[in-house]
Amino acid sequence: MKNKFKIILSVATVFFISVVSCQDEFLDRKPLGAISEDAIANKAGVEGSLIVAYRTLGGSNIAGWYTSPMNWVWGGVRSDDAYKGTEASDQGSEINPVERFEVLPNSSSVASKWRAVYDGIGMANVVLRQLAKATDINEADKKRITAEARFLRGFHHFEGKRTFNNIPYVDEKIQTTDEYKSLVNTASVWPQIEADLKTAYDNLPNIQAQKGRVNKWAAGAIYGKALLYQNKFTEAKAVFDQVIANGTTNNGEKFGLLSDFKDVFRGQFENSKEILFSIQYTVGDGTGGANSNKDAELTNPHNDGPVGCCGFYQPSQSLVNSFKTDKGLPLFTSYNNTDIKNHESNPSNFVDDSELDPRVDFTVGRVGIPYKDYGTAKASWIRNLANGGPWLPNKHIQWKDEVGTYFVSGGWGQGQLGKNQTIIRYADLILMAAECEVEVGSLTKAQDYVNLVRERAAKSSTVMDGSKPAANYNISTYSGTWTDKAEARTAVRFERQLELAMEGHRFYDLVRYGIADAVINAFTAKESKIRTHLAGSTFRKGKDEYLPIPEFVINQSGGTIKQNPGY
Repeated sequence: MKNKFKIILSVATVFFISVVSCQDEFLDRKPLGAISEDAIANKAGVEGSLIVAYRTLGGSNIAGWYTSPMNWVWGGVRSDDAYKGTEASDQGSEINPVERFEVLPNSSSVASKWRAVYDGIGMANVVLRQLAKATDINEADKKRITAEARFLRGFHHFEGKRTFNNIPYVDEKIQTTDEYKSLVNTASVWPQIEADLKTAYDNLPNIQAQKGRVNKWAAGAIYGKALLYQNKFTEAKAVFDQVIANGTTNNGEKFGLLSDFKDVFRGQFENSKEILFSIQYTVGDGTGGANSNKDAELTNPHNDGPVGCCGFYQPSQSLVNSFKTDKGLPLFTSYNNTDIKNHESNPSNFVDDSELDPRVDFTVGRVGIPYKDYGTAKASWIRNLANGGPWLPNKHIQWKDEVGTYFVSGGWGQGQLGKNQTIIRYADLILMAAECEVEVGSLTKAQDYVNLVRERAAKSSTVMDGSKPAANYNISTYSGTWTDKAEARTAVRFERQLELAMEGHRFYDLVRYGIADAVINAFTAKESKIRTHLAGSTFRKGKDEYLPIPEFVINQSGGTIKQNPGY
């Protein structure tokens, strides 16, 4: 058993409150077998409910696939990072329209994402209501519990805001059907998100007793991220500066980059100094996989690969091309002019000898190149070449030597992954800080942050087969001094594209940059020539940046919740 704060449901607190349900009267009756909030309005009950509130971060354990902050569908497949992969028909009605920007308000996957967000909000509110009634909790614990619950509530609203945009804010005072029906989504919820996250940042302890609990510095990183999403660069920079200077893990270790890029994704380093906050998952804990990463079940190499199922979330050709370098530096505008070779386009000569950023082979799997500690990646690991393309996911896949400790086989051929799901890590933090430095005019500091990330990549081990580097790796730092703000902005954004590829960030980044339409339409125009299922797909500016409000939400609101533009 790993020593971490697990997201196991307490028997005494097996309940959660959905904001919206299939029938109106559901909100007026208690679920069968549930314990009332009043009955456990005491220290044990409140602490148990807080554990359940943390569990809602996993999303998919409650609301179904595609619902956790892994965001492989919403942040990955909707971007130029990845294709849905696998066969055209598998999960076709749920994901194909998402990939093609044809999703409708009655989409089941969209409804599941919404439910996951508001189930998390609802559970955080349960904690706050119980806490207000409890009489056996000291002031220090009340302060900590309030801060943790408000962090979780703020985080879920943030996830909903960047995914659906026009969402209602729900606090602990909202309980009855009439109160839910009075909610509106016509005003921005950013002020309330900021207030929740700032409360957490201001009141959480520097170090928590369990690894998986949010501390002051993790809350600060997410608070700064929420400010950045609003282009509040000066305010976000001030918070990031404090987290970078003073932030520590719950072990008391100062935040920083691990020395080897690949170690970020190794189970043994899952609560390391690079990980600011993550969802704590386990396997082999006697729960039959109840605490594993459900969202990752489909996103593995297929057939005789490391898992055997199911072939989703395959990297795009454009993503692989982005790792090209020239004298060690990225090719910002020309990387997509020619394609890195692969066994689909060059079946007799597919191991490419181009100059590449070494992060490529710990981000994607390339047939003919060593894949973690499994030996050479094989074409047979790809479920359907025509639909999914020739590349394999890599970062979140377990290493062979992690099987048993961080991975076990599931009941129907899928894998159960016990490695944590990172929500924010140090490289992400300093690249967001670099964005702020560019926008406030501190280009030298921005360059320093980017070079820290690139230096780590250059020093990382690229020998995977025990004898020699697997490719023609070449990466260097930016020399001289950045003087052009536009060029510096491009460099920082491209570094995020490379460093955080296949981690569920890309689509959200493109939207907040305001360039999603241009990038995705150019991507589709290129990729549809080799991935014909993308032909005719169009990203419409002003609409496709956000998902539709689910149909059932609008119907049950009685008209107070309005649909997003264009749907």
